[in-house]
Amino acid sequence: MNRRILECGALACSAIMIYGWSNASAPKNNSSNCGDRAESTRPNPRKHHTKLAKQCLQTASLASIYEIPRQLFNIQWGSSESTTLPKKTDAIYDDLLVKAQTLASQDQFADAIKLLEGVPRNSRHYKTIQQLEEDWSRELFRQANADCQQGQMAGAIARLDAIPARSQLRHRAIELRQRWSKHDTLVKQAIAANKVGAWQEAIDAIQALEGTPVYYSLPVQTLLQQAMTNLYEPDTTFLNIATTGLPEVKASIAPPETLPVGN
Repeated sequence: MNRRILECGALACSAIMIYGWSNASAPKNNSSNCGDRAESTRPNPRKHHTKLAKQCLQTASLASIYEIPRQLFNIQWGSSESTTLPKKTDAIYDDLLVKAQTLASQDQFADAIKLLEGVPRNSRHYKTIQQLEEDWSRELFRQANADCQQGQMAGAIARLDAIPARSQLRHRAIELRQRWSKHDTLVKQAIAANKVGAWQEAIDAIQALEGTPVYYSLPVQTLLQQAMTNLYEPDTTFLNIATTGLPEVKASIAPPETLPVGN
């Protein structure tokens, strides 16, 4: 069970008990009626008195619960009637909002979002922050697509990760991240294969990206050309062995044509 639910439930129960004790001395119609009924019963007084006492205790407990102020439950369960922060407390977030907007103006959208992620819902800035985060998330999403088209997969994935959970783009960002992570793995395989001269492996990894934006990026196409050139280029060692002992062939040069004299 959720730990927070247990803690909140324990706190609420404690408050119910305290409220019931503090109001135990207050006159209640139900309790006075119970006393009258107990005295008026005569046929088996002891048995009937015990039964009535249990009923009265149950009635008093329910009455205490229903009379507890709603604000107690609003605090614990996040009611829409939650109060706003005091001005002095909320003023702390004024500077954070200004700093975040400054970072965003410098294209540091991920840092701006991270700076404001701890602002509570009952802050007077919360709605403004929600709108700013959504705008900044769209910009991060756009930049991530641009990075992908340029073959910069690590940067593209990092921008997707910076989109906050409460953004409308978060679900789409998660889907793209899963797909782009596979593309990033293939690009890294092609780079590693090219470094050790495994040209066919590099070509296979890149061809697995065909049809995706990263396939047409300049870095990936450069890798593909390098691998194909080296794969189909004749090996100089084998070429030297194959031509050893063969007579050297020289191309004959035809004499220049002479024009008839006197024309």
